[in-house]
Amino acid sequence: MIEWLKEMLLLNILLMPPMVSFPAICLTLAAHPDPLAAQICFWFGPLSAGFWVLVYSQWSSAMRWQRMDRLHDWRRDHGGLLITVTKATAWMFLGLFGSFLCEIAFLIAFRRVPYAMFDGTARLRL
Repeated sequence: MIEWLKEMLLLNILLMPPMVSFPAICLTLAAHPDPLAAQICFWFGPLSAGFWVLVYSQWSSAMRWQRMDRLHDWRRDHGGLLITVTKATAWMFLGLFGSFLCEIAFLIAFRRVPYAMFDGTARLRL
């Protein structure tokens, strides 16, 4: 059990910083377009989206209860540990797969836009 906890802690230490800062990383990569950067954003962007949806889905509800000074009753009033964790996991996977679906829809919608229509900063010239 202790070994498993050590592995999970190491995994969290390695994955949390990129997931938290990934939106800012994508903004800097968009300023300097690169095909490898586009692949990185495509594959790792949904992981970051799933993380942020998970954080927001729990934080927004818990903060409301904290403002009412009933934070200790929050989990009990939301069905207990199993129900709240299940809802959080469902929101996380919804963010993950929703982000992938939106990226695929974007690629399908803009697949015929010629690259020559973009200038060096990846802005569409009309």
